Amino acid sequence: MTLAMWIGLSREPSRESVERALARHLPGVSVWWGDLADPEFRGDITLAIEPNPSEFPFVINGWAIGGRDRYQYELGLRLARELCVDLDCSTICDGSHHGPTKSPYWSIVWQQGIPYLADDCRTLFADCQDDMLLEERQQLGPVRLLHVIEVELGPLI
Repeated sequence: MTLAMWIGLSREPSRESVERALARHLPGVSVWWGDLADPEFRGDITLAIEPNPSEFPFVINGWAIGGRDRYQYELGLRLARELCVDLDCSTICDGSHHGPTKSPYWSIVWQQGIPYLADDCRTLFADCQDDMLLEERQQLGPVRLLHVIEVELGPLI
């Protein structure tokens, strides 16, 4: 089973900075940079850095394979926090387990290491698509920060 993890960043990360952060939480993990469907795929986690037309112009998409997939939500929180501090930038990650209701639009935005509950519904970050008309894109806005939130990060494994 595979599940996706994503982290948006306001500054471009290097592969090395992402791998260093990942290694602090999953020592010995094997990273594959590229497409999960690639027949040459080798690794425990596959990662790709992709563009996004928002205030978070770089998105790390990741897929953990095998038994590591159950940690993806927590791993996304940890990596977003760590990359925020290491790269001195804002980051955003899935916050659907932290919102007051069940919704895929809850996110956690990290600024200077501080987590904020955010709403990314109807935003350039979450909803912009390549085939959208200009008028449709103009109706999308930035991610909305709601308030500081406590995010407890216990042991990952």
